[in-house]
Amino acid sequence: MAINLIKKLKNCLYMDYNEVVKNISFSQHEILKNIQNMHNNGKDYACDITYSSGKFYGSFEVKDKDGIKQTIVLNKPKFKFDVAPQFEDVEKIEPYGKIPLDDNSIDSIVVDLPFVISPHNAPSVLNDSNKRSNLIFKRFSSYYPVTDMFKSYSHWINEAYRVLQDSGICVFKTQNTISGSVFYCTEEYSWMEAQRAGFYVLDKFILLAKARLISGKVKNQQHARNFSSVFWVFKKGGKHKTVNYYKFKKGI
Repeated sequence: MAINLIKKLKNCLYMDYNEVVKNISFSQHEILKNIQNMHNNGKDYACDITYSSGKFYGSFEVKDKDGIKQTIVLNKPKFKFDVAPQFEDVEKIEPYGKIPLDDNSIDSIVVDLPFVISPHNAPSVLNDSNKRSNLIFKRFSSYYPVTDMFKSYSHWINEAYRVLQDSGICVFKTQNTISGSVFYCTEEYSWMEAQRAGFYVLDKFILLAKARLISGKVKNQQHARNFSSVFWVFKKGGKHKTVNYYKFKKGI
């Protein structure tokens, strides 16, 4: 009897493998739901400053590892902003302006900035009738020059920090990018800027893709085609402090 009791107690100490939240997924909706449940007390996200067409939100069917469908519901945030609103209920913000919210006023925010580097008025884009070329630019917005991307990332990370309450979270989606044959570590830069702003890096989720758009202009591949992007979870305050990794170098 005592042995059986010990076995039962041990089983209570370990999570069922199927219940474990994994850091990889082929569904961004699954990732957003997992972040919501794990790090936002199951509450809806309060704000999205890159709302776009609102594809993050709604009701979605996602298959688990056994092929069983489950329904994921992500409600629209209370505050919806974008630099180029597509709906009347989405408020316009300026590319380097302020989020129209008070300091320390919300508990969560979602940010999904562009990662493409390309001139908006490039003749090769404006005059291009080939449906297979410039696919990524045509589908997503872009920055140009590359310094604008890093300036924008830094600006909105700091703005997110300003409007978040203590223990609030920022869900920041991004991916590394290539421009002019140069590989830019956009994911790592976001992490460093978040640390600089005062965030604690709470978690990291990786979105995997089964297929990617391929540029028709590339003839000789110089870099591996990226089939992943990252959802960082940055936390303001709370019990953990920003980790100073340079202190570990002392004494080396």
